[in-house]
Amino acid sequence: MKKRTMTGGLLAIGLIGGGAVWGVQTDKSQAEVPSVDVKLTMEEAKAIAEKETKAVVKSIELEREWNGIVYEVDTDSEDIDIDGNTGEILKTERDDHDDNDDFDDNNEAVNVTVTQEEAIAAAKKKVKGNVTNVELDDGRYEIEIRNGKTETDVYVHGATGEVTVGETDTDD
Repeated sequence: MKKRTMTGGLLAIGLIGGGAVWGVQTDKSQAEVPSVDVKLTMEEAKAIAEKETKAVVKSIELEREWNGIVYEVDTDSEDIDIDGNTGEILKTERDDHDDNDDFDDNNEAVNVTVTQEEAIAAAKKKVKGNVTNVELDDGRYEIEIRNGKTETDVYVHGATGEVTVGETDTDD
């Protein structure tokens, strides 16, 4: 009788511990930006979003989701998820404009003259790799570039085009 109780207890501990390890691994794989090549470029995803919404794209981010590699595109009016390989629109939802952390209306005060494409080109001259995220915030583009296991933040001033290389993170 004691043997069964002990075996059951060990089994429960094993399941709980295994579930915790699986949960951590699952969170990590969904949170990390994919370092694989995708068929759809960021510019193509932007064009698809602009055609669908007829709105200005505020930010684009490449993410690994449960359903594959996805571009998350935020516009003035809607948020769109686009399949990174097929270009299919997976999800469209109205932007509630409550998340001002994604885009700051102070961009108009800086008089942004550099386009998103120009900012990406300038950033890629400084840091080689794949652009995984672009946001315009307080008059500067915040661009994340991944090269293998390294991710670098690059900042491009929206009016002058001045490029500054920021923090570099390496995956363990």
